[in-house]
Amino acid sequence: MKKIVIAFLLLITVLLGSCVNTPQEPPIDEPQGTENVTEENTENATEENTENAAEEETEEETEEETEEETEEETEEETENVTEAPTDPFASVRASGEEWLSWGLAAHESGKQAENLKEFFSNRTNMTYLTLYDHFFTYDKEKSVPVAEALFAFIYSEYGAEALTDLDRRCEYKTAYLKSLGLDMEYVQTKEVESFLASMDFSSNETYQYIISFDNVTYYFKDFSAGSPAQYHGFLYHNTTGLFEMIEYLKAQDFDEGLDTERAFHYYMTFDGSGYSKTVYTTGNMYINDSYSALHEAVHAMGITKHDNIWLSEGLCNYFGKSLGFNEQIAASYIQILMMAKQGYFDAQASAGNKQYLLCKQVYEGYTARGGSLDLANTFDLRLYTDVFAKAELDLNVYKTLGDAYKIVNNKDCDSIGDELSYEQATSLVAYLADTYGMEKVLEAYHTQDVESVFGKGYEALKAEWLTYLNAEN
Repeated sequence: MKKIVIAFLLLITVLLGSCVNTPQEPPIDEPQGTENVTEENTENATEENTENAAEEETEEETEEETEEETEEETEEETENVTEAPTDPFASVRASGEEWLSWGLAAHESGKQAENLKEFFSNRTNMTYLTLYDHFFTYDKEKSVPVAEALFAFIYSEYGAEALTDLDRRCEYKTAYLKSLGLDMEYVQTKEVESFLASMDFSSNETYQYIISFDNVTYYFKDFSAGSPAQYHGFLYHNTTGLFEMIEYLKAQDFDEGLDTERAFHYYMTFDGSGYSKTVYTTGNMYINDSYSALHEAVHAMGITKHDNIWLSEGLCNYFGKSLGFNEQIAASYIQILMMAKQGYFDAQASAGNKQYLLCKQVYEGYTARGGSLDLANTFDLRLYTDVFAKAELDLNVYKTLGDAYKIVNNKDCDSIGDELSYEQATSLVAYLADTYGMEKVLEAYHTQDVESVFGKGYEALKAEWLTYLNAEN
């Protein structure tokens, strides 16, 4: 009976042990609740574990071998791949500058650069060191050796990247001159150098020199027996001045009715007439006096109504000259006034020459009212305009707007205010802008109804201005 009971209890224990929750990862050692494990089961379990372990080791070895093979293959592939050589002259090829193209061609062909010490000992040849694109049309024979020599020097001393470094190009050019044993400097500002180097240059049968900067293009048939260098200052100051003037017009909301985004085409004609002109139907400008170029640009943008010629010409001169966007204009005035100061005009003035009398009187009036002659950017163009207009009226020595209109258009002018000169019209416009505001001046121009805008007509405004001019002077 006891044996039956014991057997029964053992059976219950085995059954209960088989109902226990099994963990997710069962332990490898003996199962719980099983004390009497047969030798056969143990051997089977051992064989299974050994086989599993062997399989795992085989898998690990296979993975390791695969990884090693992959790494070896990758290394072999890396070793077999030849890196494409970088082009040290990529920026030179992309620059578009003609002198760099000539220099690179000489370098790649192994051509030896010339020693140009004797050439540059003559200071008149310094202009060839500018190496702007149009020089290769003007004088290729002299420009190419300079390009080759400068290229070779900069590359050997500073490296390929320095060839297109516009910020330091003036410095490199001076260093080149020093390397020749010359105690000379390349005199150019960084701003002008960078600007002129950016030109787009072309040529055709009619115009040998077509020079563009963005939307501004200049057409030269030749350089009037001069040198391209004579126009470098004009190209820089007129173009940058035009951009500044347009920004000013926009910022002040004075651009209503003006096409400030147009393309500007300057035909440098120098036909001897002394007057520049703009063809209103096309906006093309024909320039005889480089200092009138911004004046003509205002016409090209849309100031073309001539019922009140004093308004249209006065506005163009006011924006194009009197606000100082082209410093070369102020510099030219300073030069004339300094000559008057130093007595260059005394003999002719004493002999009764009214042009020289005019220069002396403008100098005296300008300096008497505190005008400075030190720098172009501090020259008082507003004061100068008033003093000049007064001197013209006092001496009765000036050409009228009507005179200029007849020369340019080959017909008489029949317009209000055509008895004034350019400077007088400019002084009148400036006075009205100071007194009533430029908004009213522009409104009067656009409507051509001066009396409605100002509450008085042209003659009354002119009398008002003359009273101001006499009192100020």
